[in-house]
Amino acid sequence: MNSITYLLSLIQFLYQQNCWLINFICKYIPLKQWAFDDSHSPKYQKLKTDELPKIQFHQSDWDWQLLIPYFEYKYHKKIKPVVRHKECDIPLDCSCPCCHAPQPFLYRNNGSKGQLKCKVCSTNFSPDDNRFDKHYTLRCPHCGNALVHKKDRFLLTTSSPLLYPSPIIVSSRLDT
Repeated sequence: MNSITYLLSLIQFLYQQNCWLINFICKYIPLKQWAFDDSHSPKYQKLKTDELPKIQFHQSDWDWQLLIPYFEYKYHKKIKPVVRHKECDIPLDCSCPCCHAPQPFLYRNNGSKGQLKCKVCSTNFSPDDNRFDKHYTLRCPHCGNALVHKKDRFLLTTSSPLLYPSPIIVSSRLDT
């Protein structure tokens, strides 16, 4: 029993010391000055990074050999190759980037301007500059617009959305 009373008195003594320290801190250490500290100044926040951008992956699981029977089953209409009245100037190795349909299912969408259209998946594309070559797109975490590369500096990469001029620091090379 003697040890229990000793421990209780020790706890009371430590509690009194904690109360005295809290009173001392509240009286003699001004906490309001921390709000006006220089660390909140923009000069000292140069390497502050924004939220990470959202990554949108572009993945197409369509295959022309699976789509043709699916459309035939669903809509009761068979997709046939394009019937050409003139000689075709589309290269034989050209295929749809979305469903990988071969050249017999492709036709010129706007004459000789360069745009092709797939008869299977109705995708418009250009064989020279293809939007399907991108595997992912970085999106702004706030507005969801696509990020465009603006500057490439020594330690970081800066990008901003197409519609809003506010820059977003995409990656910092200090992390690696």
